[in-house]
Amino acid sequence: MTRLPVSLLALLMVLPAPVAGEERSAVLPYPVKGTSAADIYTDIKTNAPRVAANATFAFTAIATKTDKTHKVDAGGCRYKRFRTSAIYNFVLPRHPNGKALKKGLGGKWLAFVNYLKVHEEGHRDIWRACFADYDAQAMELVAKDCAALDATRERLFTSIKKRCIGQDEAYDVIFRKEVLKHPFMAEALKRKNLKD
Repeated sequence: MTRLPVSLLALLMVLPAPVAGEERSAVLPYPVKGTSAADIYTDIKTNAPRVAANATFAFTAIATKTDKTHKVDAGGCRYKRFRTSAIYNFVLPRHPNGKALKKGLGGKWLAFVNYLKVHEEGHRDIWRACFADYDAQAMELVAKDCAALDATRERLFTSIKKRCIGQDEAYDVIFRKEVLKHPFMAEALKRKNLKD
């Protein structure tokens, strides 16, 4: 099984934690090679980073940080401030000579990478909404003490995360069908089938 390249994994680990209430996005490329659409597609399927057991064209890695302060009064413990910050890292393929590929293919390749980036931005939108919902619901929580409040919030987060993972996976199910219609993929699969 191919794993994340060590340099990519190291970069993900050293990225600075987000500042409270901040959101950032960055593209982290991984290398691909080939001179035809079929060759590039084969290289991606063989050498791309894997999510679970499957090679993937692209994925989004999210680093989060929660900024919170408690407020204790006669009614118990609640959050005075609660905000989740996130850094969204879009891991996308990069061909070292993408613009120099033969006539027609270079444009299809660049359009395909942009298509993947737009798709990954859709994942960001899903999680952005989930974190906003989490923050809003956390601000409504009240418990007898702050330890109980944090335990309740953790259960809330688990529930929201489960729902959002479902949304994220449903979004990818649609993508796996639609991506095959992209001109780059149509060319890659047509040529691949001719070789088989």
